Parts: sequence; C-alpha cells; structure tokens
Amino acid sequence: MNHTEWEYSREIYGEDCTLREREQRTEEILDFADMVFSMAYSGTDFAALLPKAYSPGRSGVPVHHIIREAGRIRALVDLYPVTLQLQGAENMSVKAVYVGTVSVHPQARGRGYMIELMRRAEEDARSQGCALMLLDGDRHRYQYYGYEHAGIRWDFHIETGNIKHCCARICDRASMQSPVYHFEEFSEESPYLDSLYRIYQRRLVTARPKEAFFYCLKSYGAVAYVIFRDKEPIGYLSLSSDGTSVSEMELCDVQELPRVLYDLMMEMGMEQLRVSVGLDETDKIEQLEKACDSCDMSMSHQVKILDYEAVLAFLLNWKQKYDTLVISDYVLGVKNAQTGHTEKYLLSVAEDGIRVSRTELEADTVLEELELVRVLTTVFCHAEQQKGAQNKIKNAPAGWFPLPFYLPEADTF
Repeated sequence: MNHTEWEYSREIYGEDCTLREREQRTEEILDFADMVFSMAYSGTDFAALLPKAYSPGRSGVPVHHIIREAGRIRALVDLYPVTLQLQGAENMSVKAVYVGTVSVHPQARGRGYMIELMRRAEEDARSQGCALMLLDGDRHRYQYYGYEHAGIRWDFHIETGNIKHCCARICDRASMQSPVYHFEEFSEESPYLDSLYRIYQRRLVTARPKEAFFYCLKSYGAVAYVIFRDKEPIGYLSLSSDGTSVSEMELCDVQELPRVLYDLMMEMGMEQLRVSVGLDETDKIEQLEKACDSCDMSMSHQVKILDYEAVLAFLLNWKQKYDTLVISDYVLGVKNAQTGHTEKYLLSVAEDGIRVSRTELEADTVLEELELVRVLTTVFCHAEQQKGAQNKIKNAPAGWFPLPFYLPEADTF
C-alpha cells in the first residue's frame, strides 16, 4: 500500500438500517461499480444484472468490503453468501461466499487496494465459517489470489433441424403438428412459485433459498418461464437475455426434454439454442446428446478452498449421488505453494459412508492447491489420466475423479 490516506470498512445494509438508508448506501455502491464496469462494458447496471443482491428487497444480503479516500469509494469487493446443499442429506452442506463486483477506481489503481480487499474478504469468509470461496473473471488475474477453475460444464448446441429429426424419432409425427408444451414468463408473485421451487430442489445440489429463487433466475437479464403441459406446470427454464441459451431447466420428467426444446424453439422462433448443464446432470446429458448437433466440455467457476476436509467430503458425496464410487482409501497431500507446507488428507469411501480427515499417513500424491482443483475437478483430469507413468493421480481409486462442481449461471455473482 502507498501513503495515500485511505480507510477500510466492512458494511452490511441490514435490519439496523432504515429502508431509505439502505437504498442510499446501496445507490452509492452501485454508482461506483456501474461507473468502473461501464468503462469496459458499456451501460453496466448492477441493479438490473443482479437483482438477487441489489434490488431493494435484497440489498441487505451482500457484505461490502470498501476502501475510501476522503470519504469517496475507491475500491470495492462484495461477498454474496451461498450454502451448497446436497439433495436428501440434511447434514451435508458447504457454507461459501461468491466474490463479485470487484472494482477499483481508474485513478486509484496500482495502490494495492485490491490486494488489501481480497485479503480482508478471505479473512471475513474464514471468520464466518466458510469452507469455500467462488468467483468468475479473468483466470490468471485471480490465480494470484489463490483461485482456480473448478468443475466441468457441458454446452449442447441445438439447431432446428437437429431437434426436428430427434423428436420425429421419439414422438408420433402427427403429434408434432401442434405444440404439447407452452411457455409463460413468470414474476415473483406467480402462483406457481412454490411448485417451481420444489422442482428446483430436485437438483443434486442446490444453492439458493426460496426467497431468492426468482431473483436468481433473473440474473444477467435472463427471462424465467414456466413450462406448461395441459395447463399444468411441469417445469421451468431460464432463457438468456438474447434468447440464444438456456442456462437452467428443470422438469418433472427429464424424458420430456427433447420435445420441450422443440416446442420452445418453435414458439420462440429460434434457429439455434445452447443448453448448459453440469457433469452431474447425467439424465439431461443423455437426452441432450440425442438432440444436439455438437457439444463442448469446458471448465466452470473459479474456487478457493478454505476447508479441504469439508469440501472434499462434499464433492465425493456429490459424485456418489450419480456414480458408484469403489470402496477404497486415498491419501491426498495438499501443498501450499508459498510456504511449501503440505497437509495430508485421508479420503475414505466405505459401505457406511464417506469420510475425509487429516492424517500422517504417506501421501499417494501431493498436489499444489491450484493444481489440485485443476487436476481433480476439471477437464484436465482426463488429460492427466492419459500421461501413463507420469500421471499424478495414477494410484487413485478407479472412477473417483473428476469430482463434480457446477452451479447454474443464476447462482453466480
């Protein structure tokens, strides 16, 4: 940090503020963030982009880490709380924060403010008992702060011809002359909100409470639709603002997915559509593979693991939900690249459950922190496994890796 006079504050505009005070303080933050981001992305409007955090009813949720000079904001990092909950496992959850709205005034760059705020943000996350921090942005910029891409995302590219031929094979041709499904945009006052949230909770991992459900679906200008069959809601989807991609779709019966996409594309007049899903959504992947022209596999969000025991146990249990893990033990060494210190963890899959604990046993492999995330959770796991004797995880139990990590765009910040 240089010698420019500055002050740091951690601010939450919650119930201790009047509604007017909360609006005024949030407006100051949004004016600053909108100005900084609009220099790179013209017309940025965070209140519209992220209503789950910055709309009047939700503005008490984020934690703001701020540096001011002479009372004026010069740097900002916001933390949005997230709890990852594994389906059907009441005690299997991970407390996390999503880091966002990372911004520095153009005249205050080079003063070390972002280094200070990212350090404070991590201290705050640890003090709140968070096991994980997440963000999205430039990969190499955030590697400096200890973040790396995690997880695998599938993107399926569907064209009108693809979906017509697919549905012609699985549907009666005569039935394709008229739509089976109808799509209706919904709001936070929709009478179907409760039933749609219950459908959302069928996901293997959820990350939003009921009160945030609709606002999350509206992130980044997306439009949320109820999917109807015979006037009954059978699912929902989130369509991007430009109408070219579905970042989230949940159905009571996934077998209906190709025909739902066909009717969606016909009703909306689409020629092309992209549908994104996570590695764990195996039932959707099966249906989308039938309907697509091509697909891509890529990395997902960037993460920083604060509690390896909690996160590794969660990810192993997540994978066990859709794939049978062989019963075995594996000792994983995690090396801190800065200090050189290595912590070792015993990963154990047994008939009575999955456990992760610190150990003094010899490590089967030792990976640096960023390398661990990249090798154990991303598409590079497959590349690593092709290295033969040089494979760093060659002794790992068959099928354990890659571990899943994917959240829909509605959960990002």
